[in-house]
Order: sequence, then structure tokens, then C-alpha cells
Amino acid sequence: MKTTGMNHQIIGLGRLAANPVYYALACEQGTGKTWMLLADAERQFQADHIEGLLVVAPNGVHTNWVRREIPTHLSIPSIAAHYKSGASKKLVARVERVINERECDELAVLTINIDALNTKNGLNVCKRFLTRHRCMMVIDESQKIKNPTAARTKKATLLGDMAVSRRIASGTMLSNGPSDVYSQYHFLKPGLLGTRSYRAFVSQYNVILPPDHPVVMKAKERSRFGNAEPQILATDPVTGQPKTRNLDKLSALMAPYTYRVLKKDCLDLPDKIYQTHYFELSPKQRALYNQVKEELRYERPDGEIDLYTALTLGTKLRQVTSGFIMIDGQAHLIPPAENPRLAAYLALREDIEGAVITWAHYRAEIAMIVKALRAQGRTVVEYHGGIKGPEREAAIDAIQSGRATDIVMNSAGATGITLTAAETALYYSHDYVLENRQQGEDRNHRIGTKSNVLYVDLVAEDTIDERIAAALQSKALTAKVVMDALE
Repeated sequence: MKTTGMNHQIIGLGRLAANPVYYALACEQGTGKTWMLLADAERQFQADHIEGLLVVAPNGVHTNWVRREIPTHLSIPSIAAHYKSGASKKLVARVERVINERECDELAVLTINIDALNTKNGLNVCKRFLTRHRCMMVIDESQKIKNPTAARTKKATLLGDMAVSRRIASGTMLSNGPSDVYSQYHFLKPGLLGTRSYRAFVSQYNVILPPDHPVVMKAKERSRFGNAEPQILATDPVTGQPKTRNLDKLSALMAPYTYRVLKKDCLDLPDKIYQTHYFELSPKQRALYNQVKEELRYERPDGEIDLYTALTLGTKLRQVTSGFIMIDGQAHLIPPAENPRLAAYLALREDIEGAVITWAHYRAEIAMIVKALRAQGRTVVEYHGGIKGPEREAAIDAIQSGRATDIVMNSAGATGITLTAAETALYYSHDYVLENRQQGEDRNHRIGTKSNVLYVDLVAEDTIDERIAAALQSKALTAKVVMDALE
């Protein structure tokens, strides 16, 4: 590997080496699961156990493997591509080369969005890749296959049967109850957790209502499945959550095949952990983005034409990637359900526990985010130019005391406040100003911070987002060179 693993990562690599066929990394987000998996793939390739690596991951995560993780970490020759439905001829050719034209000294890597398994072409590409090469197959963020009846779970499991090595990785494998882990470990090896029957698994680790219970009897009367006995979970009368049992047994079954890492236990982790989450614009957004970029104009729904200059173009392109465009001071939004940036953000937020800071550049973005988070039942406070002094202080107190789960803010909150209760910061969008970014990061990375802090950037593929990220990185490097010379 080009990079050196931290102590807990070296331990994880050793666990993977001892279990070459199937193993689970139950490591919290930000603890370096990708490094461990790539190091394991490199080791298995050098041992001539595998020739290829198939990574199935959520949308955006799968491209990050190819764009950032593999070039950063792998030291062996490799050829990598991500599958994309309706891709350009260039990308299709790249995927075909990964499948058919790998050099003998190259590790072939194919990554795919987990939802693409539900498409005929996506599934066939994976089958061809697995048939052509002896492969390790990784399900990154494996909680996405926790539903055994979902089509993508069934297809992922089908593909797993074709791989010589299988890995799952997630920091949130078990978020709703013990039944979440069944299909994830079933992917690794059927029966690994003691049974091949999901129904039997559920009854073993959940309290099931008896057959003569009124709810069960009523459900049976309404059932379309004849004499099949309904399996209804008993719930706690106070919390409404399913009652569980035998959890110590489940832990014992999982333990030999699972490596668990918590952020708070990784004393050798760096102070700041950075991740980038890529997503694609919708076809309509891409068409609008290209029109604005190439023609410097936008045609309003009423037929009027707005013309832009080179100075205003960047602003408009950033707006389009976020699903809106400003006209006469008003934000014209695409429907939230059709906004891929918002969808990617909400998917990320769902997998993060604890308080979160969300940074967004535009007030229109903040309004969308706040509305969406509240619709999920989260307690959200805001901090921006539209929030007055006393309300700002109340927002800070709410997040620091735990009364709020989320604070959504812009650069108005980049300086002078403390938000150490939040261990994660999501950058929905940002600008070119490095000071805003660096100051913003220090809101929850300062005296009083008790755990490592994770910073995640949302980036629309092949857009101005990537240019902004590159600009900030270049500015940061320059600042580092100058400031380090003063020490």
C-alpha cells in the first residue's frame, strides 16, 4: 500500500487475512474501512488468490473508490472503472477493458451503485466480470442489503455466490433490530449465523406474538397466504420498538467473523477525517447545466431569457447543481423528490448517529434541508443571516445541550462559536473561500472536542463542485507550505 495503516487498521487487515473467504467489518464511519478492504485485496492479489475486485456501494460511494481511494492507497498496478447506466462511450470502453483486457500484473476493479443491480445491464456487467476473473466482492455500506426480500439484496447474494472472497462493511449494520444482520451475513455465507431461514432467524432473536393472540388471528383472517402463520413481532408498550431476546447468542455467532471499531476507541486516528461523497445530476439538471455553461443563458418557464456573464456563470452553475436557480431574487426549485443532491444528503444523514452540523452556501439550500430533516422527525435549528442574535444563541445552546439533533448553517456561523457536541459535519455545498472552510471546520474541532471529527463533502460529478474542491485543496496546500516554513 502507498499509505500506512493506523494501528486499528493493521489489526483489521490481520483479521481479514485470517478469514480470506468471508468476513465483516463493522466499523463506524470514518474509521478507515476502505483502507482495510483495499489492503486485503492487494494482499490477496499478490498471493494469486484473486484477480479482480467488485465493489457494490451506494450511489456516489462507488465512484469515490475509483476517483480517490484506489489512486491514493493501492501500490500494485490496477485498472479500475465504475459502471454507470447510460454512460458515455469512453466510460463504457473503460468498463469493457476492466472486464476483458486486464494485464496479468493488474488488479481489475469494477465498482457499481447497488441500485444498478436491479437493472438488466448492471447485473449482467457484474456477472461477466465475476465470470471472467477470480474476484473478491465487497458490499460497502452493507446495511443497504438488510432487507432479504428486496430485489437488490437477492441479486447481491446471487453475485456473491460467484466470488471467491466476500466482504461486507458498515458502521450501522444493526440499526432497526437484530433481523437487520441476517441477509448481510447470509451474503457472506448462507447459514453463517446458525440458520438459512430468515423466518427462523427472526423468531430466534425477537419476541413473536403467539398464534392465539387477537392481532395474529385477525391478520391470519385477512391473509392471502392460506394457512401460513403470520409472524408478528411483539413491541414494547412504551417505546413501540420490537422486543428482542438471545442477543448474547447472536453476538457470539457474529464475533468470529466480525471486526468492530468505534471512533472513540481509535486513539491513533487523526484529529480530522475527510470523505467525499459523489452523486450524479439528474438528466434534466445535466441538460440545464450544460445549457447554462455553454450558452451562458437560462430560459425561464415563461419564455424569458436570462443572459449571464463569465463573472456570474459560476454562481449559476453552483445553483443548478443544488437543484434551483435564482430569478429576480427568488429561488425556483426543482421538486425535492427529484433533487439528487438532497437525496444523497438525506441518505448520508440517515447513517450517522449523533448531532450533525450541515454547512450550505445558499439560503434556498438551507430551507430545503431544514424542511427535509424535520419531515424525518429530527429536531433542527438554523444559524444564518436570517436568524437574529438571541435565536442564534438559542440554536447553539440547543445543539450543545442535545435538545437538537441538527444545526444547518452558512458562513455566518463560521467564526466565534463552539459546536463540539457534533462529531460530524456535512458540507452540502460551499464556496471558494478557504477561510470559511477552515474556520467552519474549527467550530467542532477545538478545546472540548472529545472524539474524532468527520467532514463529508457532497460533490456533483463532472461539475463546478469538483473545481471548487480542487481550488480549496490547492489553497490549503499553499497555506501549509508557507506556514510550515515559519516553524
